[in-house]
Amino acid sequence: MDKTMAQVAFRRDAEELFRLSQLTQIENVQRILHNEAEKLKQLADLEEKSSQGAESRSARPVTYTCKIINYAWDQSDKFLKIYVTLNGVHNFPKENVTVEFGPKSFELQALGLDKKNNVLTIKNLLHEIIPSKSYYKVKTDMVVLYLKKKSSDNWTYVTESEKKSKEHKAPKYNKDEDPSQSLMNLMKQMYEDGDDDMKRTIAKAWTEARDKKSPDEIL
Repeated sequence: MDKTMAQVAFRRDAEELFRLSQLTQIENVQRILHNEAEKLKQLADLEEKSSQGAESRSARPVTYTCKIINYAWDQSDKFLKIYVTLNGVHNFPKENVTVEFGPKSFELQALGLDKKNNVLTIKNLLHEIIPSKSYYKVKTDMVVLYLKKKSSDNWTYVTESEKKSKEHKAPKYNKDEDPSQSLMNLMKQMYEDGDDDMKRTIAKAWTEARDKKSPDEIL
């Protein structure tokens, strides 16, 4: 039975029971009919609330969270500027775009834009900022964040992890050492600092070099 039809049926039956309770002179029958009528009325009210809740849920836009990974940046002596492209953001309600700043972090949220909750979270800035003096502006298809630098140091990267991933230690070759030992130390350093592919390559080279040695050389 359709929920709207159920509401009508419950209310109709309740009214009929109320009417019948007025016709009888027997108090016990009146009480039973009245109680049953009240139960049907309550069921009708519950069906109505349930129907309204379903309509409200179906009217809500379906949204999902979309993590923002691309942005551009620039800096001055006072600010680190983050540029985030979000098409149509300038036509969006201002209260749906928020930014929270921390000493070494920030989080941008644009909720409901294109049925998505767009979020950019950075938690490991390269240097400290001043949250209370940081701010943002919504421009045409873009949000610009102004991160107030705590010091006027030049930022070579935005985050600490970015710096670590791009600034690998340069292997050092000691020309004053025994050539064989220096080469071995160089290989060890490259192995320790290298990624998985580098480790596999070096391990393979060591294995092949060992296999080529004579038993006397290995001993």
